[in-house]
Amino acid sequence: MIADLPLSDEGTARIAAGRAPWPCWIEVDLDAVAENVRVLARAARPRLGVTAVVKAQAYGLGATAVARAAMEAGARGVAVARVAEGIQMRQTGLDAPILVMGGIHPAEAPLVVRHGLQATVADEIGLTALARAAEMQGSVSDVQVKVDSGMNRYGAAPADAADLVRRLATIPSLRLAGFYTHFASADERDLWFSRQQVAYYRSVVAQLETEGYELGVKHVANSAGALRMDDVGFDTVRAGLALSGSYATEHVPHNSGLWRAVALKSRVARLLTPPVGASIGYGRTFKVDRPMRTALVSCGYADGLPRACSNRGQVLIRGRRAPLVGTVSMDMAMADVTHLPEVQVGDEVVVLGQQGDATIDLDTFSESAGIIPHELLVRLGARVPRVYFRGSSPVSATSLLQDVPLDLG
Repeated sequence: MIADLPLSDEGTARIAAGRAPWPCWIEVDLDAVAENVRVLARAARPRLGVTAVVKAQAYGLGATAVARAAMEAGARGVAVARVAEGIQMRQTGLDAPILVMGGIHPAEAPLVVRHGLQATVADEIGLTALARAAEMQGSVSDVQVKVDSGMNRYGAAPADAADLVRRLATIPSLRLAGFYTHFASADERDLWFSRQQVAYYRSVVAQLETEGYELGVKHVANSAGALRMDDVGFDTVRAGLALSGSYATEHVPHNSGLWRAVALKSRVARLLTPPVGASIGYGRTFKVDRPMRTALVSCGYADGLPRACSNRGQVLIRGRRAPLVGTVSMDMAMADVTHLPEVQVGDEVVVLGQQGDATIDLDTFSESAGIIPHELLVRLGARVPRVYFRGSSPVSATSLLQDVPLDLG
């Protein structure tokens, strides 16, 4: 099991005083996560509330704590991509709908039924496997049908989705709990394609409801769609990236009220004065051409600082920006602190987040790495402790590694 441990008084005091006992760590503001759920609910006005998408460890933040915060803020349930993720959520004691969006292998059907998950079906194979598993276990399994409205990925074509709904209505061991689609480009400047997708979806819904079918929870919008488009709330909206406070693109209005929920921090482990003419790091990609002072930062690409930030990214030390020099290694990176003579070993380094009046937000960080915010977050290393805050106080810490003690207080 993943450890979600309350901190001792001493551990809490150390972290609050900026003396976290790890080379690097992630801070997650659960109050911000909760507020972002409420922001999405206000923006889209879904009838039943927000569905918190906590796949890939809630985009790297830690699924258990994020799901709990989202539910406390009024979310109606959670969504994941894999059956194993859904089982993990159920084993935490979550008593709410858990949607598995990524489809299932037929061999996983018994697990889906046993743990009360809602599988997504897009073909007869999945439908048959789930029906058989539910019948063998003497239960009724809730499923959701996904219609492909233009993504051309996972989902049934509109006519096929309608046939699946009709077929499902004849199977006593299955119950239709939802009917949904997914936007392909709601974060792009022009929303014409997203509006076309909504039109396709509405037409299938109208046809099936005219025939008398109850479709369960209807949903279309992801984070970007919920923040940008009117009349796409339906019964729920799926909030994933927005829970972290990222807008993902300049086309999503940045005045929507999202709160930044995540920070990646480290320490200055060593200070060096490399001689003029020396090189720094793997591949000797940075040549020292002047007297300079560098700081060894205990955070590398295994922790969430992408190698692509080599010689182009920045970190914050003592509230000021320090450029990265040399190649980012797996476990560490080097920063130029020549202009910061007051820097000392042990100083806090902010890779992502705020320090004083300076900020490196998720969108800026991902731009410097040349990747999207979603990918940047899910690259946050499993070995990096997640520390959860309520207000300004740390309340618990999580290791995504099994059986690893965190509280060194």
